[in-house]
Amino acid sequence: MRRSYLSITIVTVLLLGVAATGYLLPEKGQKLPVRILFENNGGRVIFNHLVHHKDFQLACASCHHEGPEYQGEDEPLPCGSCHPKDFDEAFVTEHVNSFPDKTYCVNCHHAEFGELAFDHDAHIDYAADDCQACHHDENIDPDTVGCGQCHGQVSEGNKPSVREAAHQRCSTCHEDMFEQGIKGCGPCHNSKDMSNYKGSFTPCSQCHHSPEPNRELVLTRTNAFHDKCMNCHEELKKGPYGENGCSQCHIR
Repeated sequence: MRRSYLSITIVTVLLLGVAATGYLLPEKGQKLPVRILFENNGGRVIFNHLVHHKDFQLACASCHHEGPEYQGEDEPLPCGSCHPKDFDEAFVTEHVNSFPDKTYCVNCHHAEFGELAFDHDAHIDYAADDCQACHHDENIDPDTVGCGQCHGQVSEGNKPSVREAAHQRCSTCHEDMFEQGIKGCGPCHNSKDMSNYKGSFTPCSQCHHSPEPNRELVLTRTNAFHDKCMNCHEELKKGPYGENGCSQCHIR
């Protein structure tokens, strides 16, 4: 009888030891997800990740386009790190926590501008001493230091910010530069080297403008998958693509 109790005790202790070891040791996460379930208003989508990668021999970089080196990481980032479900205030606030470190930031935040390269004396000559060409108050003080005396860093009521005011005024003469979008910033703004940038990043909307802010800059997960998946399937003429292919991915 005692031997039976002893055996049970030993087995119990061994099982507890195995359970404790498994609980305390860090769990090895599965690097390659077999399937991914996407909740969608058009019906759930089950994406077979393993089939696309192993069976179809698709390289990671063909979909995870942050680069083949993955910024020093062994595995690519999940799509949701960059492509939000909705590009809303919550994503803007929290998205930085999706990345291992700040080295990823420069993939999107590709420009920050330092000191303004503005030659005031030259502009006085261009304006032929007509200060009102830029300074729009008819009672302009000839000793005015700059736009910042009236315009702050943010808009207040009907008064635009110093950035908005300057851009509105400058664009009346420099239409060619503004038509180039962000590429036209160089003649006035000195850009910073972003590879070692340590500061806080300017929001996308400060430089990029569209009817739907950031729509084309950061695609939502739905738009990103539709663009990537459907373009690939249409090119290969295989699998779901085209107007009538929705039901091949979406479960209604």
